[in-house]
Amino acid sequence: MSRYERQVRCHAFGSSGQNRLENSTLLIIGAGALGSAVSEQLARAGAGRLVICDMDVVEYSNLHRQSCYTEEDAAANMLKADALAFHLKAINSNTDIITVTQEVTSLNIIALIHQYKPDMVIDGTDAFSTRFLINEVCHKLQLPWVYGACLGTKGTVYAVDYTSACLKCLLADEQTSGQDCSIAGILPPVAHMTASMQTAEIMNYMANRCFSGQLLTFDMKSMRFQQTLADKLKNPDCKTCCHGHYPRLNERPLKVMKLCGGKYMVRLTPAHFTETTFRFQKSSPYFKYYEGPHYTISFFHDGRIIIQGLDRIEDAERFIAESI
Repeated sequence: MSRYERQVRCHAFGSSGQNRLENSTLLIIGAGALGSAVSEQLARAGAGRLVICDMDVVEYSNLHRQSCYTEEDAAANMLKADALAFHLKAINSNTDIITVTQEVTSLNIIALIHQYKPDMVIDGTDAFSTRFLINEVCHKLQLPWVYGACLGTKGTVYAVDYTSACLKCLLADEQTSGQDCSIAGILPPVAHMTASMQTAEIMNYMANRCFSGQLLTFDMKSMRFQQTLADKLKNPDCKTCCHGHYPRLNERPLKVMKLCGGKYMVRLTPAHFTETTFRFQKSSPYFKYYEGPHYTISFFHDGRIIIQGLDRIEDAERFIAESI
């Protein structure tokens, strides 16, 4: 117990919070800036089991803000989930780390929850489509979850108790500004402050069996923080938390979808990854990459392809049909 003595001595957390944390299973969806930082803090605090879901590889552009990863991970195109598990085991060998190296969609999210039976779900994604999916499944299965988002100099955290306002109450629909960190950028402390507030909500829940009930936002540039009582934001006619309407859980993922930053994602099958004869410039068991004069291709082991440099969805479909 001496390892966690300093946090156990903190009256707000105590031995009861520590015991619950050590016996908890936490499902973390996304191992980027937020998911990796939350995972590290939870492992250091003595979390019992972390189930980390991510299907992407470590890139050099991640390293300025995703502090668990190294240049060696990026050079080897390591899967983020596997690289994170390796580093976390070196931090705390007593925390059980399970990796799920696949995209979390409507096709598998309920099965993942039934398989691992998490006490809580943590949002480490950068896609609002996935966040609304998490919102629906957690309300349907009555699971608490912690939302986090950061961009530029701003961060937002809201821990969602399925009995209070849900994400749909706060955000009527997907955000369509087209902004992401590849366009607007992000500063390292913004990601870490957001992740730390997410972790604080998790530890509050372990100690007190409830969240703060606050929507927390901050701007690092002005050093201004704002909190809003979430109950004031509850929509009494919310389709998700008042009427139990879960359209995203019933939708199949699109085969081709437009991403932020002028990118298109095409979902194929894992067999395409191994069988393709396209001449990629970089290749590993998990990732292949091609850079041409007008476009780039990132090909992932689960069959996803991300193309940058094409103008329309039809162009992406035609390119895949003719080249892959």
